[in-house]
Amino acid sequence: MNILIFVIAIVASIVIGLKWKANIGVIALAAALICGSFFFGMKPNAVLACFPVNLFFYMLLGTFFYGFGMNNGTFQNIAQRILHAFGKYSRFMPIIMYLTMAVVMALGAGSYAAPAFLSPIFFGIVIEMGMNPLIAALACYTACTAFNLLPWTSDFAQKTGILVATFGNEASQTIGLVAMGYDIVFLFIFFVVFCLVTGGFRKRDAKDFPPAEPLNREQRWTLIIILALALLLVVPMVIQLFAPNPVTKWMGTYVDFRVCAAVGIVVCHFAKIGDIGDVIKHSIPWGAVLLVCGTGTLVGMAQSIGIADAIGSFLGGALPPKLVEPLFMLICGALSLVVSGGVIQPMMTGLIPGIAAASGCDPMALAVCMMVGLQYAGFSPFSMGGTMATIGCTDDKMRNKMFLPMLAIAISFVVITAVVSWFGFFDFIFA
Repeated sequence: MNILIFVIAIVASIVIGLKWKANIGVIALAAALICGSFFFGMKPNAVLACFPVNLFFYMLLGTFFYGFGMNNGTFQNIAQRILHAFGKYSRFMPIIMYLTMAVVMALGAGSYAAPAFLSPIFFGIVIEMGMNPLIAALACYTACTAFNLLPWTSDFAQKTGILVATFGNEASQTIGLVAMGYDIVFLFIFFVVFCLVTGGFRKRDAKDFPPAEPLNREQRWTLIIILALALLLVVPMVIQLFAPNPVTKWMGTYVDFRVCAAVGIVVCHFAKIGDIGDVIKHSIPWGAVLLVCGTGTLVGMAQSIGIADAIGSFLGGALPPKLVEPLFMLICGALSLVVSGGVIQPMMTGLIPGIAAASGCDPMALAVCMMVGLQYAGFSPFSMGGTMATIGCTDDKMRNKMFLPMLAIAISFVVITAVVSWFGFFDFIFA
């Protein structure tokens, strides 16, 4: 009965939010409190304890810090330089968009900030060139997802940080890097094939992108601070891998992205490289934060009402070991179709040791299956990835036409990779 009420609450939150154009996260938060109090026997404080606090602060601090770069035009300037340099090669514009997103992600803009300012540019390009608008959405999503696990980014810190309690620092970083390697190869191939099928590489009139202005003082300092943060996070990690020592071990444990981002925000403020009020008002995606954390509170109740235990018992039961990894990936993907994967990851991570012990599967392979499944279903229009990838589409008719194809692509991502997992690919990597 609890499972039925839980599913009804999720579906009702989505339907109400879409029909009345309300923030689905706010509706889901209210649904969590109502269901918890009236059906699940949970006190309001117990329901609110399901609020994803860690995810909230990763999103807040990450978008706050990189918001200075968005607010003062640093990331836009870099993007304009790339587009101006390669805009005459119209046949390869999909690849140019993909690489532009990859570079901006490598600068650390993050999977919320980067699509926020590149998605409008990409949709402007595909509309002007007469391309399938899904190319713009996929250019945003595939490159953003492929490069959001670079070790110096907030996404890497957030996703591997959740794994640390179960796997430890080094194993968690290895899991993140393996997932990133698979993402880069698989998503790029998928994107190229999609462009070939839909005529994305057909020759068109060249687009003349104006040259970018020279970097000003604020933009130069922004890049310096971002580079300093990247070095502070990555260098100790690399040293610890090849020459373990107490200093870098301490830094890897206590100097995480949240610490660096908090310090970076203060430095950016006092260095006067942006108006902190404007950053708070315009660069932090408050609607996205409410969407992710509100739905996260509702989904976070799954463990309290026994849904997580039911999943663990099912996968750790009498299933053939060969089916456990792909089914685990499919379950993670099904949950992530309606909510950010970062919300579900803590619950699913806690199931891995028990499932691995009962089935004999490699726990690190299961962790990669979980991360990939959670990420790939995120292209769903209900989830965070799909929302951010299409944030630059202002045409409601175009957005409505993309709705079902995006849902089909999100499901395809997960199903194809589940088949890859069934063939033992991830087990082979960790063998």
